[in-house]
Amino acid sequence: MPTDGEIAARGFADAVTRGDCEAAVALCHPAVELDSVLGISGRAYVGHDGIRQYFKDVASAWTEWTVEVELVTEGHDGRVAIVMTMHARGKGSGVTLAERTAHIWTLRDGMLWHNALYREPEQALRDLGLIRSQCEP
Repeated sequence: MPTDGEIAARGFADAVTRGDCEAAVALCHPAVELDSVLGISGRAYVGHDGIRQYFKDVASAWTEWTVEVELVTEGHDGRVAIVMTMHARGKGSGVTLAERTAHIWTLRDGMLWHNALYREPEQALRDLGLIRSQCEP
């Protein structure tokens, strides 16, 4: 059975795919900080207004934006890793891309509060202690 944190992380990814900004905001702590691999601002999106700006930025740059969730799992410390592939199509260029990445979400008051972005998903899982490095005994 998924934990509340796992449900929130997957719910946020699903809201991004649906383009449902307010569903995403509802999962986030008022002081949320979101970093995005494909965000166009080059900075963290802060607070509920930041999440709304993130959705506006996504809509301004991409005609398609979907998140394919591979894995959502909670670590022993309560942080949640989500491994996903983000698919996008450029609004002006029509160029498509797919980026496999991961986030580790820290929750506050049961809501998404801060994400750490990982370009190498396996590192996120190692950082949560869910898989071991090949060098570890």
